[in-house]
Amino acid sequence: MSKLSNVKTASFDTGVITSAGDYPSGGSGVVLPAGALVLRAHLSELATLASGTNVKLVAGSTDLMSALATGSIADYNALTLTANKLSAGGELKLTTTGTYGSGSRAMLHVEYVTEIDE
Repeated sequence: MSKLSNVKTASFDTGVITSAGDYPSGGSGVVLPAGALVLRAHLSELATLASGTNVKLVAGSTDLMSALATGSIADYNALTLTANKLSAGGELKLTTTGTYGSGSRAMLHVEYVTEIDE
């Protein structure tokens, strides 16, 4: 049986980014299920990701993209995915390297579908 729309969106705010690490550092609480098919991901700068080296979107232990140099980031970015189907579910996070300027912060949105009902 088909559904009108099975696309889901998971979003999270990184909080203030200061140094290399996983953000949000306390955990986003936003989890993609095992088997999720990731369609698209977007990063919006809430405050410029200044001075850092690069960022990478991760779900659990699965890198969803290659590292993106912070110098290539604009206010709103469609992220290029390198992984689309999650074999294991996991919490979403932004992994960063480098030291960031005061107040650096981003919002991420990930669109995905599941082949079975959650």
